[in-house]
Amino acid sequence: MSQQRALHTAVDDAQLRQEALEWQVLLWSGEVTDDQQHAFEAWLARSELHQQAWSEIEAMQQKLQLVPQATIGLVRHKISSAKRRRFMQMLGLAAVTGSAVPIVRQSEGWQALAADYRTHTGQQEKIVLADGSQLIMNTSTSVDIAYSEHERRLVLHEGEIYISTAPDHSQARPLLVQTRHGTATALGTKFNVRLKHHETRVSVHEGAVRLRSDNGLHDLTIASGMQAGLLNGALSKVSANGNETAWLDGKLVAEQLRLGDFLDELSRYRTGVIRYDQTVANMLVSGVFPLSDTDRVLQSLLQALPLRIDYFSKYWVTVHAA
Repeated sequence: MSQQRALHTAVDDAQLRQEALEWQVLLWSGEVTDDQQHAFEAWLARSELHQQAWSEIEAMQQKLQLVPQATIGLVRHKISSAKRRRFMQMLGLAAVTGSAVPIVRQSEGWQALAADYRTHTGQQEKIVLADGSQLIMNTSTSVDIAYSEHERRLVLHEGEIYISTAPDHSQARPLLVQTRHGTATALGTKFNVRLKHHETRVSVHEGAVRLRSDNGLHDLTIASGMQAGLLNGALSKVSANGNETAWLDGKLVAEQLRLGDFLDELSRYRTGVIRYDQTVANMLVSGVFPLSDTDRVLQSLLQALPLRIDYFSKYWVTVHAA
């Protein structure tokens, strides 16, 4: 197997594990709707890899002896919130003592699920922080807030955030966003940070931001109107901003965008699965689309492109060539 293919496989596996963890927390919450249950079943039926990712979650649950046997397999019964809290408390103990299952302590997925603030698919939320800075969270986002005497640190575990920084008059502590790829330090600014599998993309809309790679070997200051990426141990080239923050207005803007990339982006805001044939992936899409109505967006594609859309269910959509 080539190095590139191996990396791609590792990224896919990590994504599936994270999705499985998200379903686990939802199913343990005791507040699962019928629609969410159907969405989970559709997710589980996508492939053997999805089923394997879920089996790993079940195996770990059994090892920790937190799940009744009746719930192993496809989850059909609600688990009490108290049991979920007990599980999270055990994870916290493991982090302190190092005595429990190593994968729990090391997994980014668990950190995301236990974060201070989270949004679900299609949800956006605005938060005013203790210092007056404003944080807007996009769909499927997890953030920890770690303020200290010396700094104001936001840890982005997944998703996307837009930050409007407030001056820290009392102590002049720097405000920075940390991801697995490095840090972005605000220099009196408004900026957007999106965490992807292979990079963290930062676009600046007021002031400036200083980027530093995770290994500390590379740093770069980007000005308003520009963007750059934090990669593993490196930084990408600076380029002009595009439509990165259209989501703040509830829009998805496409300018000659590959249909495959467009559908991948749209799927961030839709519960369930959007699949497409590779025969349509390179068709081009242009327009402004509402994120609040993904069904409407899918139907509008039929008016513009030679496509056919099959609905296996409300939560499983496949796009084909007409």
